[in-house]
Amino acid sequence: MIIFGTRSTTIGTEPSKTKCRNCETENSTWIVMFQDYFHIFWIPTFPLWKSAVSSCTHCKQALTHKEFNANEKSAYEKIKLNAKTPIWMYSLLIGAVTFIALAVLVAKFGN
Repeated sequence: MIIFGTRSTTIGTEPSKTKCRNCETENSTWIVMFQDYFHIFWIPTFPLWKSAVSSCTHCKQALTHKEFNANEKSAYEKIKLNAKTPIWMYSLLIGAVTFIALAVLVAKFGN
């Protein structure tokens, strides 16, 4: 039985400095950027897509990036440029390539 699926991890946060639409608390919203990835046996294989959510620290209201207003969109664009995909999300691919390269070297020079 092979266990596989997708997961996500936080790769960046940025305050949006706007008033919450729900509770109207000043400077309580944060933009959080997530990177989703495919895993096999909980070992990250490769990244899939990025997504963002605006969250209020006071009332916990969450909005997707399609629901952002102008200030939230500018914070979203800023974090989108700075949030890079971590190298550890390629762990299984890097491990497989390393194993194959070592196997080829041992087969060629092992005799």
